[in-house]
This record gives sequence, C-alpha cells and structure tokens, in this order.
Amino acid sequence: MKALKTDIENIAKPAMSLILIGVLKGYIKNPLGFIIKSKLSFGKFKRNIGLDLPRDFIDSTSFIAWLYIQLKMKVGQEKAFELIRAAVLTSGLAVQQANFRNVEDSRCFENLKKYQQKANNEGSTKLNTMEIIEQTESRYEFRVTRCVFYELFSYLKVPELTSIMCSIDNAIFNTYLPEKLIFHRNGLNNTIPQGRKYCEFVIENKEKL
Repeated sequence: MKALKTDIENIAKPAMSLILIGVLKGYIKNPLGFIIKSKLSFGKFKRNIGLDLPRDFIDSTSFIAWLYIQLKMKVGQEKAFELIRAAVLTSGLAVQQANFRNVEDSRCFENLKKYQQKANNEGSTKLNTMEIIEQTESRYEFRVTRCVFYELFSYLKVPELTSIMCSIDNAIFNTYLPEKLIFHRNGLNNTIPQGRKYCEFVIENKEKL
C-alpha cells in the first residue's frame, strides 16, 4: 500500500521542467539555460504577488505565468502561448490521470464522479468553489463558481493562460471513457474566462441515455 501511494504521488508530480525542455527544443536556443535563468529571476517576481492564496499554489502557478512572460519576449505571444500550453497540458493531464486513479481503479461513470469530487476536495482544484447541479446514473453536472487559476492569472495580467487549465479539464473528461461518456459545457463559451459567472461541466452516461 505504501509503495502504491508513492507511485501515485510520483505520477501526480511530473517533471515539468523536463517536459518543458522537450517542448522548447527547436524553438529557442539552450532551453535548459532558459529555464534556469527563469527560476533564478522568479523569486523577485513572486514576492510582488499580494493575493491571499496558499504559498504553494502561488509558487507553482505563477511560475507558469513567469515562463510565459519570458517566452513572449523571445518568440512572441502566439508561439509562447502554444509552447506553454503544450507543456502544461501534458503535465496537467498526468496529474489528473493520477487524481482519477486511472491505473489503480476501474474506469466507470460512478468512479469518475467519486474521484472528481475527491480531487476537488484534495487536489490542485481544492481552492475552487464547486456546486453539484445534478448527479444521477445518466448525468453528472456541476459548476465551478470560483476559479483561483483565473484570479491569479488575471492578477498577473495573463488571464489567457486560464484557458490552458480548461483544456486539462477537457482532456481528462474526454479521454476518461470516450466510448461510454460524453463531456460538454452546455453550449459554447460557458466558462469564467469567457465572461460567464461560472464554468459548466456536464458528463453524460451514454449507456443510460
């Protein structure tokens, strides 16, 4: 049991720097040097963050913003955004795979609901505010009414990075059990970054529709 717990913790903390080096190759010279330089200058950047949020969350999430800001100066905003998205989506999906216990437990609609709620209480999204709208054998609908990723990225003047976190949600729900489950957001643009008061999440069980 202890070994299993260790394996899960290792999966849940992928080597973001190694992923980023792989993504950056071919786009900038000396990606390792770029990351080291960014880490050395990050301390001053994060000390100016005055939000009342846990320090570990600020450290990890604002470093993404700092990398993005540094990359924009090298390759421009469009390329910088896509490079950060490639790295964060890869590592973020690995975290969610662990949160949903995709290796340790069977994939089914009931487990998706159970582990999503567990992750919301214990994982990286535990600071968000979630409201369950419907929970039946055929449909699971919930809303996030507070997104701390959006709050922090907006504070740092890079709100566009929030959509990358939305992409991680899209990836885990669309790949969890694609033959049997349908994920959508009750229409287009139903997220806080796109101007809504809450983010919509709907998972439907095709076996019960």
